[in-house]
Amino acid sequence: MKIRKFINGLVALGAAAALLLLSDLENRVGSQDGKEQTKEEGGLHAVKGRTYKIGLTYFAPDATMEAGLVGLWDGLKELGFVEDSNLTIIRQHANGEMANLQPIHLNMDNEDVNLILINTTPAITAAVSTVKKHPMVFTMTYSPLEAGAGKSYTDHLPNITGVGSFPPVEKTFDFIRDVFPNVKRIGTVYNSSEINSVKVVEKAREYIKDKGITLIENTVVNTSEVYQATYALCLKNIDVVWVTGDNTALQSMPGIVKVCKDNKIPLILNDVDYVEQGALAAVGIGWYATGKHTAPFVAKVLNGESPANIDIENYVEEDITLNQEVAKTLGITFPDKYIQMKKKAKRENPLKLCLIHYVDSPNSENVEKGVRDELKRQGMVEGTDFTMKTFNAQGDNATLNSITESVAGEKWDLIFASSTPTIQSLAKKIKNIPIVFSNVGDPVKAGLGNSFTDHLPNMTGVSTMSDFDGLVNLVIETVPGIKTIGTVFTPNEVNSVAYKDELNKAALKRGLKLIAAPAGSATEVSDASLSLVSNRINAFTQISDNLTASSGSSIIKAAYDARIPYFGFITEQIKSGAIAVLARDYYIAGVDAGKQAMLIFDGKSPKDIPYQYVSKTSYLVNPDAMHYFGVKVPKKYIDLSN
Repeated sequence: MKIRKFINGLVALGAAAALLLLSDLENRVGSQDGKEQTKEEGGLHAVKGRTYKIGLTYFAPDATMEAGLVGLWDGLKELGFVEDSNLTIIRQHANGEMANLQPIHLNMDNEDVNLILINTTPAITAAVSTVKKHPMVFTMTYSPLEAGAGKSYTDHLPNITGVGSFPPVEKTFDFIRDVFPNVKRIGTVYNSSEINSVKVVEKAREYIKDKGITLIENTVVNTSEVYQATYALCLKNIDVVWVTGDNTALQSMPGIVKVCKDNKIPLILNDVDYVEQGALAAVGIGWYATGKHTAPFVAKVLNGESPANIDIENYVEEDITLNQEVAKTLGITFPDKYIQMKKKAKRENPLKLCLIHYVDSPNSENVEKGVRDELKRQGMVEGTDFTMKTFNAQGDNATLNSITESVAGEKWDLIFASSTPTIQSLAKKIKNIPIVFSNVGDPVKAGLGNSFTDHLPNMTGVSTMSDFDGLVNLVIETVPGIKTIGTVFTPNEVNSVAYKDELNKAALKRGLKLIAAPAGSATEVSDASLSLVSNRINAFTQISDNLTASSGSSIIKAAYDARIPYFGFITEQIKSGAIAVLARDYYIAGVDAGKQAMLIFDGKSPKDIPYQYVSKTSYLVNPDAMHYFGVKVPKKYIDLSN
């Protein structure tokens, strides 16, 4: 009897164990050496229900750092680690001073974090001698081994791993020689205490020693010395200034740019994110890609895997960035192979584009179709040459602000903006990404510049300002004896107010009175239309804006019910029952925006591309509407519509 109970107990215990094993099966994955490993220990994806905390340390805020971190956060987001959701980030930087690196790492080691994320070579040197309690992952560094991370990529300190990115030194000097065939003396400035810079300069010396080029070096110990050191270089009869990714020099880039500009000496970098500050070109590293490549390293350590089991890796996505504006100032022409290389690179790596609408309307639909068709005509294949993400605020300003915040937090090659509210929202938040707008009435009144040529430097675009004089003339010739015209406008849309004012000017010039009825919602559009009818207008001359374009059917209904002739400025209005339309074609506006985007893809700065009016105006006539309202459009306008 006792034996039977014992056996039954063993069976029950075995069943329970099997049940537990099966219930845990989902959390178990096989490792390379065949050992069991749970998702919580080294998995790539965030574990549901868990929260994570990263301690981020870096030398100082700068453009390179921002690009790399955006790539890293994007990569982590794809793996399920989202800041302010399941991920908290504690940030500390050394304010550009080497002496501050050890104290900030000592302080971070006392924080309650899952890992410490280290950026730059000097920070690694400080961290490996200071951090004792936490695992570490590094990124955005030239020389992790020389900084003390280990003997090799596989034999490294057990509490640290990460991604190194050594710059393409040989290609940099090949580029300089191609652009300046007679170059003899190249000047450089760097901090002799930064191991990363010393290593790069050593490699440069070795590479050019038999090429008839002399490297003139000025070293510094802090940012306050950089300006004077660069000025001294320019007095040594140098042909070019080259600055590698020296943290101290990068913190003083505005001073370096100024000295080079004042002395008309070309500046070549290894950090592409600084070219827009005034360098001639950069042959360097795409730090966004490096940051994104580092995300899996961070994810594994966040989920419990030891850095000792993760090999260090060197990863470089090489990039050449040219500044055509600076080249023009210096009278320099880049060899065609580099121009073609940039074009090819853009085709091999799909451009990341987005298009933002304010509201669903025929105007916005036509703009988008025009943009896409023009890109296609230019040989751009969606999915291969570019990706395009679209957003629509559905006419809600709060939603538009949220979209703007979201877009501002990502890295895009170019943003298309449809409508005035959209471009105004983007202009407040985004300064460094090229933007091409369309479906904007008056870009100057919208605050986008002083004129069509003197405008915000990161944007260009297409104005769809209507031909008000032309339509007023058409209406007068079609409705003899007309005295009063009417339109519905939207007071909170800058473009709508501008259109209303321009229509009023055109009307006054021809002795007509304009009655403009305000509306702030779809319901109010209907009410405004009826108020115009009660004011006994002789014709509707409906302007174009986002609200009335999406709610225009109620205006046309009021016109038809009261048999008041209806004229418009939008192509689609002719299908809805307008007698005649004089339209700045919104499809063509999209096409024109696509052409401007292609100029930017080919290296032209938006700053150098003037705003423009839509390149085509269309006359459209509706014979059925003429018959219904008992009017006849003069033959000359009918001929123009054919």
